[in-house]
Amino acid sequence: MKKLMSPLSILMFLLVSFAVKAQIETPQPSPSATLIQKVGMAEIKIEYSRPSMKGRKIFGGDVVPYGEMWRTGANTPTKVTVSDSITIMGKGLAKGSYVLMSKPGKDAWEIIFNKNPAASASSLKPEDDVVKVSVPTVALPFKVETFTMGIGNITNTGANLEIMWDNVSVAIPFTNDVDSKVMAQIKAKLAGPSQNDYQAMSVYYFETGKDLKEALAYTNKAIAMGERFWMLRHKSLVQAKLGDKAGAIATAKRSMELANEAKNNDYVRMNEKSIAEWSK
Repeated sequence: MKKLMSPLSILMFLLVSFAVKAQIETPQPSPSATLIQKVGMAEIKIEYSRPSMKGRKIFGGDVVPYGEMWRTGANTPTKVTVSDSITIMGKGLAKGSYVLMSKPGKDAWEIIFNKNPAASASSLKPEDDVVKVSVPTVALPFKVETFTMGIGNITNTGANLEIMWDNVSVAIPFTNDVDSKVMAQIKAKLAGPSQNDYQAMSVYYFETGKDLKEALAYTNKAIAMGERFWMLRHKSLVQAKLGDKAGAIATAKRSMELANEAKNNDYVRMNEKSIAEWSK
């Protein structure tokens, strides 16, 4: 026989159901926004909240007083993440995430990139400031109702981080060292395959059974750039597969010697086992 719900249980069920359905989603007063922009070799990501004027006097008024630290947006401090080091008005900012704080003034703003992700306008510690610069304000001939951040004046090597609200705009110029990175890539390409490239080719040829002589040639080129115990171990396996057990034993002994110096017992054991097998 089924047990029926009591009137009180039914009432509680209906009240809970009504409460769940009664939850209403409303727009955020200061919606969040994310901006991602590639500049040079660096990706710039800005995460911030966007308050609106709503008829208020913004700067120098009740919203953002002059000379006071501001989180540069609403809700939580603005976060700036750079995927590669950049230079802001002659000051270096390493790859990483930073809190962007500002101290607006009538003629200029102080801009601060702080490395403490939990920093707020009231808890900012100067020792955590990574970059601090002063940028002039520009009066706009129009009103910007909603607080806006952007990346403008983009070139191959730099851009401006722009802040606009009310009739005020500030631009924070930054650069990315593209030339040295591109030149390094060019030199690396002109120099030919790296040690790791040669070794990777050898391992591929060996494991896929393509051409053992080519595998041996590639690993020899890799080892010629500097002996590594794991590369010598691989070479010994190739030599053994080619039937050169004497050469494989000699190479394995050298691999074991370097593995001992590096205190890598795994490679020592593997070489000992192989040498014993090839010596039979």
